[in-house]
Amino acid sequence: MYYHLEYVGTPKSYKWQNTNNLAKVYKELYQAYQRGVDRIWVINIADIKPMEMPFGFIMDLAWNTSSIDFNTIPDYLEAFALREFGPEHASEISEVFLEQSRLIGRRKYESVQSKTYSVVNYHESERVLAEWQTLLDKVLSILDQLPEERKDAYWHHVQYPISSGQAYYSTMLGLGKNQQIGFERRNSANALADQVRAEFDRDFELTEKYDTIVDGKWAGMLSQPHYDQYIQPNGDDWAEPTRDVLSGLWYVTLRQNSSYPFGNLGVFAEGGGSAQEQARTSPAGWDSAPTTGKFAPTLPIMDPYGKGTWTIDLFHRGDYRIPIEWEVAIPYDWITFTPSSGALSMDQSEQRINVSIDWSAVPEDFNESIGVRISYNHPPWFDLIHLPIMNYKAPDDFVGFPETSGIISIEAPHYQRKSEGNVTFQHIPYLGTRTNSGSLALRPYKEARVSEDVAKDAWAEYDIYLFDATTLTATVYVNGALDTDPTLLMRYSLTLSDGDDSANFTRLLGDPAQPGDTPPDWRITVADHVWTRNVTLGDVGEGKHTLRWQTNSPEVYLEKIVLNTRGGLRSSYLGPPETKQLS
Repeated sequence: MYYHLEYVGTPKSYKWQNTNNLAKVYKELYQAYQRGVDRIWVINIADIKPMEMPFGFIMDLAWNTSSIDFNTIPDYLEAFALREFGPEHASEISEVFLEQSRLIGRRKYESVQSKTYSVVNYHESERVLAEWQTLLDKVLSILDQLPEERKDAYWHHVQYPISSGQAYYSTMLGLGKNQQIGFERRNSANALADQVRAEFDRDFELTEKYDTIVDGKWAGMLSQPHYDQYIQPNGDDWAEPTRDVLSGLWYVTLRQNSSYPFGNLGVFAEGGGSAQEQARTSPAGWDSAPTTGKFAPTLPIMDPYGKGTWTIDLFHRGDYRIPIEWEVAIPYDWITFTPSSGALSMDQSEQRINVSIDWSAVPEDFNESIGVRISYNHPPWFDLIHLPIMNYKAPDDFVGFPETSGIISIEAPHYQRKSEGNVTFQHIPYLGTRTNSGSLALRPYKEARVSEDVAKDAWAEYDIYLFDATTLTATVYVNGALDTDPTLLMRYSLTLSDGDDSANFTRLLGDPAQPGDTPPDWRITVADHVWTRNVTLGDVGEGKHTLRWQTNSPEVYLEKIVLNTRGGLRSSYLGPPETKQLS
């Protein structure tokens, strides 16, 4: 068996530092061992220093394959932290390692670009940056409590990897947001552009500091260029860059007003594209009419099973020297805008409004799109923010996942029931690029490979509730894998059972051009670390339904199921956050 911790090749080399999720490493080596590869493991490590954690993990596993499994990865990390940093902070530091393993497992640094994570949908880019910042804050908090003699090792194992990871994400995702809000002509684009440049510079400052630790003992280990911004889907740009480069920053002219019918107050409703559309043209033309159609700021469908708070960003897109005062007129007392009035100025060019609904006070069966008037002291003087409010209600005894905002998102380990037997589905913790809960796979591993018929008989079921008839489609997220046994090609089935137990097994991967080669779409999708496959479930009526998941192989690890119930699914890297489960 030959396994890459570092990689040079198509579609993109990853050479800078450790990006190996330990659960993913364990999965691949465990499966190889179970298949009889128990004599020689060849590991491509490259520079040992940044790979000490995953390399040591593999060596310990090779020495005693029964000493580690998915469930004991936190114990392994705590033992590592205890050895390196002593008992006082071992537990905290192991939590840092575990969270770092989760974050880096989503995608290799070199493949994270400005548009990888969505700025517009599901607050995805914001959430990812917040995760990295929270992790860094914890790292720095522990640092302040460590004795001096532990700090060099802490810098090497903990502080540099997470500080530099946070700087890289702040640079690339900050660049993505700068490009989005620059397109929207926000005044805040300029300050963000400067911040992105500062983060880009801080990344290299961290490298320079790394070169001085322990009198330069590890100098050069982390000096690999890693900012490229030239990634083509065909993999022709696989080679590492020769020097870091940052491009594509947007700036606006701060002293210039927007055109009269456009106005200086911009409104961005989360998940919408109206602010971007307005950046090019405005259909209103007169101050007596609000924007309409694709130009109108509109929130996603709001219902009792959504996230509870929706956001609207107000932003200055005109002469920054001229303040803008604004207020909203709320038509019902069960709608809350926080704040409901304010001012944009040179010092504060944006304000975020949090919108919430008191569902206990909403009239029964209220299903309307409400226009909330926002008024301000500049032409064109007002606009309408549209709130599509749907007061759905699932039966009190329903247990499962209700439709919300036109989707249902389910993390695979959160099934309602599963079959029992010698082979059954089992929760696989920490192996999830799109989930917080891990994934789902058949176990025991060897028994699940003995008989494909036995494996196919196992199932996991998820109960869902639809509030109207629809044509239902699904996207399944399966942890990255390849067919390695021509006699057991990976297959899956996702069906609406609803009393019908018939399955519909489909190949997970297409046939390669040459036997033993990668599947046809590997170059384009391998950087995502998951296979996404679309399933048409057909016309479905209102009410409760049951999804049934089946596979033929223990090497199919399901992470997530996302249902597009009525066109509510929006583009993102991680997929929508999990729907609130009723119990």
